[in-house]
Amino acid sequence: RSQCLCGASVCPSSFQAEWLTDRLPCATATVTASPSSYSFTISLSPSSLTRGSALPSAVAPLSLAVLLILSFVCPSISLTMSSVSDDYRKAAATLSKDQAVHYKELGSAWAAANGFVVMRPTGLQVAPCSLTPSPFPSKVYKQCKDLIPDFGKLVHAVSKDHDFINQHLAPVAESDDFQKKLLDIYNSVREEGVRQPISLAILRSDYMLHDNGDASPLQPRQVEINTIASSFAALSEKATLLHSFLLSRSPVPPLDPKNCPPNAPIDNIASGIAQASKLYEKAEPPATGGAGGRKIGVLFVVQPDEGNVFDQRHLEFRIFDKHSIPVIRATLAEIESESTLDEGSRRLMLRGFEISVIYFRAGYAPTDYFGDSEWSARLKMERSAAVKCPTAAYQCVGAKKIQQVLAAAGETERFVDKATAKRIRASYAGLYPLGDGSEEAAKAKARAIENPDKYVLKPQREGGGNNLYDQDMKQALETMSDHELQAFILMDIIQAPQSPAVFMRDGQMVECDGIAELGTYGVSISNGNKLQRNDYAGHLLRSKMASSKEAGVAAGFGVIDSPYLY
Repeated sequence: RSQCLCGASVCPSSFQAEWLTDRLPCATATVTASPSSYSFTISLSPSSLTRGSALPSAVAPLSLAVLLILSFVCPSISLTMSSVSDDYRKAAATLSKDQAVHYKELGSAWAAANGFVVMRPTGLQVAPCSLTPSPFPSKVYKQCKDLIPDFGKLVHAVSKDHDFINQHLAPVAESDDFQKKLLDIYNSVREEGVRQPISLAILRSDYMLHDNGDASPLQPRQVEINTIASSFAALSEKATLLHSFLLSRSPVPPLDPKNCPPNAPIDNIASGIAQASKLYEKAEPPATGGAGGRKIGVLFVVQPDEGNVFDQRHLEFRIFDKHSIPVIRATLAEIESESTLDEGSRRLMLRGFEISVIYFRAGYAPTDYFGDSEWSARLKMERSAAVKCPTAAYQCVGAKKIQQVLAAAGETERFVDKATAKRIRASYAGLYPLGDGSEEAAKAKARAIENPDKYVLKPQREGGGNNLYDQDMKQALETMSDHELQAFILMDIIQAPQSPAVFMRDGQMVECDGIAELGTYGVSISNGNKLQRNDYAGHLLRSKMASSKEAGVAAGFGVIDSPYLY
């Protein structure tokens, strides 16, 4: 107390601050001094710990330890710690009430004029959206963007491993009728002989940011990989354009529209479908009589009374505008009753068109199958010569059980090289089996019952609203048999940061704390074992209220958003 840390009896405040900052490069020091005393205020920001490439990962705990020691040696030192979640929150926009109302009015007009809409029972409405983009770390965004070709390789390789698929999904199928019927179609067509070796995949890998709580930077944790009906590509592109327009037209400092990354999934996905159609035409020459009367079309398999119809229509119109390929829309029931399959060539005909590509925007949930006719249609299409997006094999690989198995030690490494596996594995959340008689499954179940707030119970379902949390999960784990539990997996809860947001849904504004989920689209085309295309195609950001467990937009839990990189 009688002498400055630098050794002098009197020391300039600036030198004291410089001395501390030199020794604690991750800290910001400020000093106040008087002739008789001085005090330090030292702020350590964890998000800055890795910004200097020369700093080792151990700097965070080491710097904190030094600060704590200083606080005991000199009580006049006060310590403040800002978390990575705090940094995330500070990067978000804050709208005043007047600004929010202005953004709602201007944004609604832009959305209506540009097709950023959904169909409701009452008519057209602006798509559920955030009025401003949500913050997202630029480093993590790039990591997720770069990962989608890796997952393209992984999904393709797994889809070719017949024994792996059956080994892990057969037990699930014993208590999950939907998975059983899909697996039966996969196996029966494979036994008969796959007619079309060309396949198209439009994938979307979804991630949430995870705060480890140990001062390390936010990291992506994969929620799931979607291999069928990866929706909202078109509306996500519209959300990016909406936010760029609003920030340019009515700026909200410090947000800069230049920090909204470009997003063009409509063109990229349309080009993938068109490329698959051209490959079909090349592989399947016209029947005897020439190509004069041949009409090629792409089939969109859709749900009756589809609410997200305009997300699909934007893609449909882009396919025709840029590639001159018409799209035929039909439900599973309509396909069964109206289409014909030539048993010789197995060419699929519908409404006068020879179907080159089948793009599934339905068929991913039990609710899409009202009876045997829908399953018959699914089998008919799988047997056909058309390029499927996805094949039954790809859809099987999208099951949560496969995701859980691939996260186990050594499993991802079976299908991709070590470098690719390492990148993929860095995004995995904790995933655990249930009901299979293993010690791991028994321990995971016990942990989840004891700490139900730390886990989520997930069935083999898509579309949102299917997961079980907290006491509902605990009750299910305590009451279901091991046989029933094999149809589920257990996953660690992702500790996601929150940021202030203003959502607009059904024409109403809601101010809340939001949690974001980033999806990255990928387009891959294969012929047999060979991948001919495997590209990043765009992104989707969805946000939900922090109080909500689920994030599905179509299921009514979330809104369409876009990332603001910081």
